[in-house]
Amino acid sequence: MVKHLVTAFIFTGTALCSIDIAYAADESEYLDLGGLGRDYSYAWDVSADGQFITGYHTTISGPTRAYRWSSTSGTQDLGDLGGTNSYAYGVSADGSVVVGYSTLPGNTVYHAFRWTEVDNIMQDLGTLGGTTSSATGVSDDGSVVTGSSTITGNTANHAFRWTSNNNQMQDLGTLGGTRSFGEGVSGDGSTVVGRSDTAGDAATLAFRWTLIDNTMHDLGTLGGTNSNALGVNSDGTVVVGNSLIGGDSEQHAFRWAASDGVMRDIGTLGGISSNARDVSADGSVVVGSSTVSGLGPNRAFRWTEATGMISVVDWLRAHGATVASDNTDIAYGVSADGNVVVGITHSSTSFIARVSSLGSGIIDVNEFYASLANKPSANVGINYAGTVLNGAHGEPMRNLLDVGQQSIWVTSDIGYDNGSASDGAFGLADFGYGLGLEGGATARFAFGGLYTDQDIDAGGNFINKGFYIAPEVTLPVVGNLYATVGAYYAPGKLSVTRGYLNGGAMDYSMGEADLDTWGAKLRFDWLNAATVSDWNLTPYASLTYAHAKLDAYTEIGGGFPASFNSTSDHSTVVRAGVDGVHALNNDIRLLARAEAAYRFEDETAATSGTITGLSGFSFEGQDTNQFWLRGGLGAEMDVAGGTASLNVNVTTQGDDPTVWVRSGWKVTF
Repeated sequence: MVKHLVTAFIFTGTALCSIDIAYAADESEYLDLGGLGRDYSYAWDVSADGQFITGYHTTISGPTRAYRWSSTSGTQDLGDLGGTNSYAYGVSADGSVVVGYSTLPGNTVYHAFRWTEVDNIMQDLGTLGGTTSSATGVSDDGSVVTGSSTITGNTANHAFRWTSNNNQMQDLGTLGGTRSFGEGVSGDGSTVVGRSDTAGDAATLAFRWTLIDNTMHDLGTLGGTNSNALGVNSDGTVVVGNSLIGGDSEQHAFRWAASDGVMRDIGTLGGISSNARDVSADGSVVVGSSTVSGLGPNRAFRWTEATGMISVVDWLRAHGATVASDNTDIAYGVSADGNVVVGITHSSTSFIARVSSLGSGIIDVNEFYASLANKPSANVGINYAGTVLNGAHGEPMRNLLDVGQQSIWVTSDIGYDNGSASDGAFGLADFGYGLGLEGGATARFAFGGLYTDQDIDAGGNFINKGFYIAPEVTLPVVGNLYATVGAYYAPGKLSVTRGYLNGGAMDYSMGEADLDTWGAKLRFDWLNAATVSDWNLTPYASLTYAHAKLDAYTEIGGGFPASFNSTSDHSTVVRAGVDGVHALNNDIRLLARAEAAYRFEDETAATSGTITGLSGFSFEGQDTNQFWLRGGLGAEMDVAGGTASLNVNVTTQGDDPTVWVRSGWKVTF
């Protein structure tokens, strides 16, 4: 089994960050690592269950370190063999064994290592008598390791096979020449493939070594001088790679089968060059890249006995998928059943293509993963909790009552929210009742509903709707200082239509889940603390806490639906501001507000789940806008036995909506 890497780099501002998509060629597992805290991160292998990624990360000026990553435990430094740098290239099926190489003390030489979860230590696998060695592949159970090592005298590298049974590195020899290199090992550990020099180093040929006869076999060529084996199926009976054809004028992909022992030219897509990179578990599907005309651009290909070599895009179209254009460059891996192909595009981004009853098509991994990471989360509920507690219920000093006085009101907030990942209209409205209590306290209770429909920047839209209750009480503390304690509870639904490009056309997958939110508020107002130019000023400060839970849900529709795990999020926001009231006459008063807000949490909750039929994913939370400003201007008027009010509010980007109008009607009796 040979496993591969697809690494996509994205420029954000002046920084270069990487999204590493690692996958197991025979297990259909794909994961996004997000960031690993280094300048460069490279993922080289993934466990069969998709839970563990291995590779190495580095800084421009710092050391390179082997790591093992999982969505639950994060990134684990695997250590070294006494030197500074280490590199991991292979992981067992269950993720418990990692192989690669590390420098020794002094950093002048390096040795192959085998790290185990049980011991949490790197084991030096030694060499074949020389000074250096490196491991490139490991069997499914972690007991067999392959790679290459210098031999005694450091005259050449030889392919090796190491087993845990005898804790010894076996020299697999050569095909008569000086050097050989192990490229991969079958899942059962019985077969090693790679390349070796022949006698007199006249040529370099693909080889297949088997445990049965303990011999390195020349797989031949397609008529040319050189060949190289890059992939092997699970039981070692099918090998793929590339070879020069007669006259060494062209390089073609090959498929070699133990059933007849013949290296077969599987052709090109019309060009002069092709290269096979991987093969399905049973050996029936081969993938790689080929030129389409002369030395023209590469296209990813998929080969079977029935279809011959066709482009991945033509394979998709033959099964009913709509693909606008072919931007594929190289197919690096194929799933065990041959129905999922992964690789890179001409834009140096990763792609996943599949034909499945679960959905078919081809996606750019960067764009698709952005749609997963930017999908609305529990933070939607948190934001509207803040809007109710500090918007519709954000003026306790305008609603004080004397003992025995009562009030009823209707209030609405309607506006537009332009967030970091979505934008659209929202509205909320509530009905309330207030009662003046002994000691100067005022109790208020409101219930209402909320609705928002927003477009998601990455594609699609979401709708959040529900109802809420919001009780609060205002108490005098000392002098004109008042304290308000409030609560909020809102059960609701979040319906998400997630949009993404599939084959160059917009596709949509839809899901719905319960979104329950609760919150609490503590606020202090110093009523009419100062008067400036006939404006009575009331400074205030508040602390709001909100918690929301979004249940798990599974999308339907589209070529690449996903299931999302339940998520909980919270916010802690402190606000400080001043309210101003200016009486124009006995019936009309101008209202103004200036406020600064700060959220203590610097990112939202993580997002995780499963791409249906493919694998799990896990993303860190999105950065929050921790500080924002709010301004408001409005008026209230005593008319027809009640008080009507209208306020316009605007904010910089944060948890509050961008702009909204608060209107209300209150009757006191």
